[in-house]
Amino acid sequence: MKEFKTVLYEAVLVSFAKILAKYDVFTQNIIMRDIGKEIIGYLNDHGFGFNEAGSIDDLKTLIDLFVKNGFAESLTVIPAERGENYIWKGLYGNEAYKELYDLSLNPFLACPLNLCMVYLTSKYKKKLLMHRKEFVSDSITEAQYELVDDDTPPAEWVIDEMVVDSARMFEIAFEKQKLYHKQANTDYLTGLHSRQSIMEKGNKLFHYSRIDNHPFSLLVFDIDRFKEINDTYGHIAGDDILCQFAKILQRSVRGSDMVGRTGGEEFILLLPNTPQSRAVEIAERLRKEVQDTRFEIGNDKRIELTISVGAASDNGTYEDFRALIEQADFALYRAKKSGRNQIAVV
Repeated sequence: MKEFKTVLYEAVLVSFAKILAKYDVFTQNIIMRDIGKEIIGYLNDHGFGFNEAGSIDDLKTLIDLFVKNGFAESLTVIPAERGENYIWKGLYGNEAYKELYDLSLNPFLACPLNLCMVYLTSKYKKKLLMHRKEFVSDSITEAQYELVDDDTPPAEWVIDEMVVDSARMFEIAFEKQKLYHKQANTDYLTGLHSRQSIMEKGNKLFHYSRIDNHPFSLLVFDIDRFKEINDTYGHIAGDDILCQFAKILQRSVRGSDMVGRTGGEEFILLLPNTPQSRAVEIAERLRKEVQDTRFEIGNDKRIELTISVGAASDNGTYEDFRALIEQADFALYRAKKSGRNQIAVV
């Protein structure tokens, strides 16, 4: 069971998102600004003083206050083509952020810090444009902000009654958007990350590992003689086996790892902050678990399976994430050519 404070935090944020998502951007700005002001006042009253200096530089002071007090493990700010990229490690309430990111058109609603930032920037006739927000993994969140002048005339900050009337249409459209997003990033059969999702997020994890000088490894898996299984027992049985193998992978990974299906009987496991020796240990544990498992194919029939595994680790010489995958695929080819049911390392 989660801690009460975490559940409460998520409940408050989800409630805010569901209500505020019904209003247009101008109304949201007003509400967000006022909520941010109240949050800052509450923090000040409870010993978390935010001493404003009276300029837009207070924005950095505000963010530092949140990070210093455990809102995130760390924050790295990198210049971007528009504004700056904020890379958060270990963001508090990460599950709530993910849920709210799917609930609200305005990603600022997913974060109490963002609400405080809206209030603070508005004091100096500025606003933050959020160009991107992405949960790269369970431990890394990236957002791109751009600080710009806000020339919105006060007269335009009004509540349009038609916004309330059209709330249901908004909700229906947004539900479709959530569905399309999930379909694009999820393998339809196993529920794992899709190839597209793995490539996009893998590129980022590879990049961050280089920045932090942390090891990064990956494993590629292939179910041995899978075509024979389809030919002998049928494609429905083959699909059942793919799903059972996917569950083995899912329950065997850490929160920071990422597992996906890249096509057919091929799977991939991304292992951030993992050296080659540890990656090989994980591969061997999974290889043995599959070998010891009896896979169900219907009518109380069970069969034995094996897998071949290719392992690769970034040693600073690979050009990009795709090059690392190619090396792991080469290792997988060697494992299969050498007799299957084994691990090969680049």
